[in-house]
Amino acid sequence: MNWNLARGLIYLLCLGASALAMAGIADFDPKTGVLDVHAFNIYALVGTGGGVVSSGLAMLALLRGWGRR
Repeated sequence: MNWNLARGLIYLLCLGASALAMAGIADFDPKTGVLDVHAFNIYALVGTGGGVVSSGLAMLALLRGWGRR
């Protein structure tokens, strides 16, 4: 087993849990280590996620110079 990959996946999971807690979608209890995810509207999440992802890709394209000749 690749331990660096396993450690990286744990870091990504913790980053995602932190992002959920900061966004107010979840509550984390440090005493018990429980992450409680609140109910949310998946349609609103997908609708806003498309705009965020497309803006991020547009900024990446601008910085990398994609589309220039």
